[in-house]
Amino acid sequence: MSSISTRFPLLVSILALATIAGCDDGSTVSLAGAVTVSAPTVVGAAPIIALAPDGARTVAWVSAADGGIDGRMYVSTDDRAPVEVRDTLGPIEPHGEAPPKIAYGADGVLHAVYVVGKEVPGRRFPMSALRYVRSTDHGASWTTPASVTDTSVVGSYNFHALHVGADGTIYVSWLDGRDGKSATYMTRSTDGGHSWVANVRVATGESCPCCRTAMATAGDGTLYLSWRTVLPGNVRDIVIARSTDRGDTWTEPVRVHADDWEFDACPHAGPSLQVDDRGRLHVAWWTGKEGRAGVWYSRSDDGARTFNSPTALGTARFSRPAHVQMVLGNDDLVVAAWDDGTLKTPRVVMRVSHDGGAHFADAIAVSDSGAAATFPVLALADRNVTVVWAEQSQEAASHAEHSRPDMNDPNSVMPLPAVGTSQVFLRTGTIR
Repeated sequence: MSSISTRFPLLVSILALATIAGCDDGSTVSLAGAVTVSAPTVVGAAPIIALAPDGARTVAWVSAADGGIDGRMYVSTDDRAPVEVRDTLGPIEPHGEAPPKIAYGADGVLHAVYVVGKEVPGRRFPMSALRYVRSTDHGASWTTPASVTDTSVVGSYNFHALHVGADGTIYVSWLDGRDGKSATYMTRSTDGGHSWVANVRVATGESCPCCRTAMATAGDGTLYLSWRTVLPGNVRDIVIARSTDRGDTWTEPVRVHADDWEFDACPHAGPSLQVDDRGRLHVAWWTGKEGRAGVWYSRSDDGARTFNSPTALGTARFSRPAHVQMVLGNDDLVVAAWDDGTLKTPRVVMRVSHDGGAHFADAIAVSDSGAAATFPVLALADRNVTVVWAEQSQEAASHAEHSRPDMNDPNSVMPLPAVGTSQVFLRTGTIR
């Protein structure tokens, strides 16, 4: 299945100006200059960030010698020299839509889940393994990697999410091809990652096979899981399901909004999901629906049964896939960042809400113009925000896009992804 960029190579020439919905609520964000986090590894891709209970800030990314496919995960806490994590099964994939995921538990243990890629003769797409490791010393040392899937170590497992509940339960979700077509699966561990329960298929319907999943838990332990589903007519919209028994059983998934986007390809753009201390569910996503393409936000006040009318965070008539991430803070603070797909060259932007998502201040540019900045991730401590993203030159991004094989050709074979010339950048700031 091809990506949206290969299906619409002329898209960037006809993009309209972005529409910014909502109003400027007077919010100001003061940002420090960008720092090249991946400088110790020369290049880097697929960044992720997590904050520890003691306030430590951990950033992870994937790098490889000469920007090649031999990916290793690098983990740096509080700007210390990064620690390399390798897997004996093969290279860790530098996929921005499915980066290594890291998350701290309340006990300060750092958990990580990542994808190992494996080329198999006779198969058009690489196979993959979903691997778990943990660290009790802020990433300085790690356990031996283990798989969380229960059918085979190597299969079709990708586009994962990692979430640690307040009770210490570790949840992992992913897209799984064991049933033929892509489906959303999950598992959990209640013993610190030493063992995992039998994998659970969350819904009977088909999942879009290339968009990340997202998870969050409410204060009462309710678990929410979101993904892009495939509806009749090749409609690919965002849905959310709910579980009150830690993932053993699930409600029927509910569409966040009827975007009714019909598309038979891989957008590589999944949702972002958060639950605030009032139990309200916040979700942000991208749609390619012509006329209203771009990034949207909505909220549910009744446990994902219904959703408010969506707010356009950054939309236009057309948009390349954008990858939005959200974080929540105290006093109804909502922060969203994404790589603006309504521009010819994507740029990371950010919007802030001080009233629980009812209104958002105007967009703020985070990355510089002229470079292709993608896949931002966020962390928030009090009013201090950190934004991390991957970036490469416009020329390098264009070359990578046009070098990608056309998977509509039945003879094409997708190679393992390479890091290329991408680097990881970080900016910190204060929200007022």
